[in-house]
Amino acid sequence: MAVYRYPPEVHELVKKYAPVMRDQELAEKCNQELGTQFTANKMKQFRGNHGYRNFQKQLSSEEYWKYQTKWPKGMFEFIRDNSWGVSSKDMAQMVNEKFGTDFNQHRMKCFRAKYGIKSGVTGWYQKGHAPGTKGKTLEEICKHDPEKLARVRATQFKKGGRPVNEMPIGTVTVAGNGYKVRKVSMTGSQWERWELLHRAVWEEHNGPIPEGMAVTFRDGDKMNCDISNLMLISRGEAAAMARKGLWSEDPELSETALAMVRLQIEANKIRERRRNERKCSK
Repeated sequence: MAVYRYPPEVHELVKKYAPVMRDQELAEKCNQELGTQFTANKMKQFRGNHGYRNFQKQLSSEEYWKYQTKWPKGMFEFIRDNSWGVSSKDMAQMVNEKFGTDFNQHRMKCFRAKYGIKSGVTGWYQKGHAPGTKGKTLEEICKHDPEKLARVRATQFKKGGRPVNEMPIGTVTVAGNGYKVRKVSMTGSQWERWELLHRAVWEEHNGPIPEGMAVTFRDGDKMNCDISNLMLISRGEAAAMARKGLWSEDPELSETALAMVRLQIEANKIRERRRNERKCSK
């Protein structure tokens, strides 16, 4: 099978202009001057086969913007020199008005990120920032508008007031993690106001839960917090049961699986102890 080879003139032209042209431009120039039929993709393959690197990998960012043709001339320098303190939305509007482009906020954000242009705009309040309403009275905030002031006062929390949907002490509900919780206080943080019901029930019957131990459910049902359905196991045992998927709706099967897990844990401890003894004896 014959292999087509380009004449030396093509190699000389590509080698000369590859550092300052894109593949599309280089293909058009080569086709115009030498009568070839390059496309941008074929030119890219030709360069790769013969080791002619294009300008994108050789030129600095500043040099690249001198030769590129995708964006209007001077646009990069304008964005670079005017970005500090300007949001992506405002910068997009400024560039569109000056250069006739169609940037939106997202495209401008991506453009500046791609070319390492910093704006200093984070989108959140910085440490030490003073709120615009600091030191102002409610009347000043409402600009002494009686109607606006009346609407604000009508929805304002009164000192000592409580939310209308607040749950009383003793309420039992289901938390986001699927466990039942019981309200024990009206003040404090979330876990000062609420307690896990299954742990509370166990402690009411058996006293404080030792460190490193967990209260779990014999039938695997988190909703069944009856003391007869609760048992105390180590966190390691609980992790092994969950990892191996051994919990069952049948309490007897769960207890049998737990006994097997405990035997396995004990066997692992014995093997580890013997391994350490052999190391010490050497």
